[in-house]
Amino acid sequence: MINPITQIIRHRYLSNKPLQWVALASVLSAPALAQTAPAAADVEKISVVGSQIKGAEISEALAMSQLSGEEIEMLGIDSGDELLQLIPENGQNFFNEAGNISGGVNAARGDIGAFNLRNLGTGNTLVLLNGRRMVNAASYQTEEVGGSFVPVNTVNSQTIPVYGIKRVEVLRDGASAIYGADAVAGVVNTVTPTDYEGFNVRLKWTEFEHLPRDDQTLSMQWGKFFNEGRTNVGMIFNYYQRGRVNSQDDPRWSNADLTDRLSPDSPWYGHSEFVNDSANSLYGQFDILDRIGAGHSLRQNDLVDGSGEFETYPVGDPRCMYEIGNGLCAAPDGQGTYRYNMNENRDLTSKLDRLNLFMNINHVFDNGWEAFTEILAYQSKTNLIRHPTAPVSTSKFIMPADSYYNPLGPCGSPNRLPDSLIGGDVPCEGLALEIDNYRFAELPRTVDNDGRTFRFLQGLRGNLGDWDWETALSWSKDRKEDITHNRVSNILMQEALNDTTEAAYNPFSGGVNSNIERALIDVSRVSESELRTFDVKFSTPYLYELPAGWLGFVTGFEYREESFFDDRDPRLDGTIQFVDQDGDTYPYVSDVVNSSPTPDSRGEREVSSVFAELQVPVLESLDVQLALRYEDFSDVGDTTVGKVAFGWRPFEPVLVRGSWSEAFRAPNLVTINEDIVARNQTRTDYVCLYAAENGGDPQQEALDCNYSLQRVAQGSEDLQPEESDNTSVGIVVEPLEGLAVTLDFWSIKKKNTIGLFGEENHTLLDLIQRLEQGLDNCSGAGFNPAVNREAVDADNAAFFTNAGICPAGNINFIDDRYANLDTRTVQGYDLGIYYDLNTDIGRFKLDYNGSFLDKFEQQAGGDAAVLVEAQQSGLLPESYPVGGFADLVGRDGHQDEKHSLRVSWRKGQYGASLLGYRIGEFYQSALTLEDGTRYVIPAMTTLDATFDYHTKLYEAETRFRLGVKNLTDERAPLAASSFGFFEDAHQDYGRYFYLDVKASF
Repeated sequence: MINPITQIIRHRYLSNKPLQWVALASVLSAPALAQTAPAAADVEKISVVGSQIKGAEISEALAMSQLSGEEIEMLGIDSGDELLQLIPENGQNFFNEAGNISGGVNAARGDIGAFNLRNLGTGNTLVLLNGRRMVNAASYQTEEVGGSFVPVNTVNSQTIPVYGIKRVEVLRDGASAIYGADAVAGVVNTVTPTDYEGFNVRLKWTEFEHLPRDDQTLSMQWGKFFNEGRTNVGMIFNYYQRGRVNSQDDPRWSNADLTDRLSPDSPWYGHSEFVNDSANSLYGQFDILDRIGAGHSLRQNDLVDGSGEFETYPVGDPRCMYEIGNGLCAAPDGQGTYRYNMNENRDLTSKLDRLNLFMNINHVFDNGWEAFTEILAYQSKTNLIRHPTAPVSTSKFIMPADSYYNPLGPCGSPNRLPDSLIGGDVPCEGLALEIDNYRFAELPRTVDNDGRTFRFLQGLRGNLGDWDWETALSWSKDRKEDITHNRVSNILMQEALNDTTEAAYNPFSGGVNSNIERALIDVSRVSESELRTFDVKFSTPYLYELPAGWLGFVTGFEYREESFFDDRDPRLDGTIQFVDQDGDTYPYVSDVVNSSPTPDSRGEREVSSVFAELQVPVLESLDVQLALRYEDFSDVGDTTVGKVAFGWRPFEPVLVRGSWSEAFRAPNLVTINEDIVARNQTRTDYVCLYAAENGGDPQQEALDCNYSLQRVAQGSEDLQPEESDNTSVGIVVEPLEGLAVTLDFWSIKKKNTIGLFGEENHTLLDLIQRLEQGLDNCSGAGFNPAVNREAVDADNAAFFTNAGICPAGNINFIDDRYANLDTRTVQGYDLGIYYDLNTDIGRFKLDYNGSFLDKFEQQAGGDAAVLVEAQQSGLLPESYPVGGFADLVGRDGHQDEKHSLRVSWRKGQYGASLLGYRIGEFYQSALTLEDGTRYVIPAMTTLDATFDYHTKLYEAETRFRLGVKNLTDERAPLAASSFGFFEDAHQDYGRYFYLDVKASF
């Protein structure tokens, strides 16, 4: 994919036709700069990503991949996320809908895709449109970095058109010295045409073999020259409609319990990670709040267990022991809960309507200066079905004794069970019940997400002598409106349970006429992200003539303003506050069932930068790039980074290239400005676990060490930019005409990675401090201050002292702050083979790209290093995992290899292509057995094929293309996940077909 650019530049500058030389006065006054330069008319000045010097020969020495618009069209894709999935250098898309099941209202939902070069994480890739920065998506979500989850954001890949563009460039190298912050793993630049003339219309229809889904695409491109060729107006339009994909569309996804897809001989058969149905259903567990003695009639009649608890089932279930009514029966707790199939009705992919529009206006004035205008507009609407909600264990509902539908309610209540069943010990005022293991499954949640992006850019460029100058102003805004229907309000539900009339909520209805509608609410999230930029730069490839050639130079200034706001629903942001049965309220509990409280958030920054770049021809066969950038942030200080790159051609068929650069990623605005955010998580308390295993309760019959606790996170103004050192060295060999082979080795070492230490890591640090303290002065000792615990339970204290550590109560919450923590090191190599061959039977073209990952480590720093050292010394048990600090190669989607192969043929009216993609194997860490055996998800290879026929219909040049995606009907390998495949890396739609018709006028 680099071959076309390499050829263009080399043939422009190394052609055997002599250049004409003219004397031009320099725009600079220094006499040394008044040099003789080649006539501008003889040199086509080409600008590619990686250098801001137009026509810079160093461009051929940059490790860059390119996909032309024609090649992208051949891929049969409709979205930016599909394009990124086919680029070997790009990693997982953590913003995909199927993988965002658990994110709820805190996930970036709707039509959105993330850039993630080198799998280094969302936010480490700079995204440009025609060489200038794009606005980040308004929505953000969290990704795991270190021991916990950190907010990340990205440019939305769906806002950039994939049809009608000129090319997409992927710079596989750090480029902060060239373009500024965030270009750590590389740069993706989309280039649109500025000189298109004509009109074409394209229709595409897609049908899936295994699914009821069908997609339709309408695309148009128009361009025209005016003013005797001095003005070009161009427009790209795309409308895309996609059908939803639901869990019930394929038997592979229809059951959340994946056990049947495993062989009974598999060591993972019955593993809890494959059992993704839920103990929470419409048939809940109910606990009597009053203590029930052994002689109580409810226990004597076997209605409840020794703790006064009973479970419900649909009538006919073999566990039934007595009937309640409304098609429900019950039995004492301990028979096993009735489990809910989470995949009963939820979407892998939403129903989508999307509109993309891009417009350019280019006008050349009489003096040669050029005005250029870019307008981008994007709009999307999605509708998504999600599973119904369930209460969290920390905030349970109470059904009062006099609630209308309480089966142990007051005497005379029509719903009180008969005395012949419950006996005489249930008082006439009734007994209050605590509701457990329940789900409001009457209706699924549905999510409507509307997205809008607008970008306007106005620029002016020209030349003065040998100098090119360019300046531009831009304004961009991205907005997301997310509304979830059929959520449940804690306040309204408790009111509905308190009702003593038949309008009360009935949890014993089996979901039929339960009066759920009185507690249903819509939950909203409105987010905006805004970007304003100004830049000016001066560039010349002819600054000064050296013996080996011309010194190229560019310098410039850039200024940008970034801002965002995230407006959460009043029931989430504390405007409407719920108080649970323990007295907890905002900011630790929200009024939305099973959603953590989330405050409104907003932030802004201004960034100023100056930069300079030199292309130095050291020898006729050796060019060097030198770049330096100073960038000043209004909120996190300033930074200076540099870059050195070289391209050396020892002889004509061989190019040796390499670079060293510093890159940086500024803390995103969320991690700096976010207010206190509490998240409920089920985590292991390792202090408790150590006491259980070493203090006499190995089966945790008394202690419960895996429970729901809260993590409290907060933004920090003390964050500093993440810094990285990037190195690469490679070779380009062109042994035959039309054949190029590239091999590049690369390394990224990123320091001060922003993350959270993590809940379980904090409990491990607490354990280390208790082990070091022993039993001395337990009452006065202070342990990890981030871990806030309840008072010690006197009944359980002996387990801790028997284990030799000071007793500890259960955790209330863990206070975690965003901080610069650890070092990430990523290393690998890229291989490319490009062959273009013309024969009597047609033109053949082969493009192969492979990206190979050799090393991906996250090295502990600070308190994390304390954990690692304690484990290495034997103080911390080896079986207690130190989260987030390990070799990540092959772990959880970080596959060690990814391949792309395209072979095409064209002869006259006919054409065909075969495209192959392969994602290497990786393992799912949550499935690693106690003996260290890993669950390996095998490699997946898919093939696509197309056949083209070109003809003329009604004076229009028409192309018919029949395409088959996933020709061999490969299905994604089994993984322990919501739908049975690893959604961040794989797709599982099977084979599908499309007809693509394009007419050009």
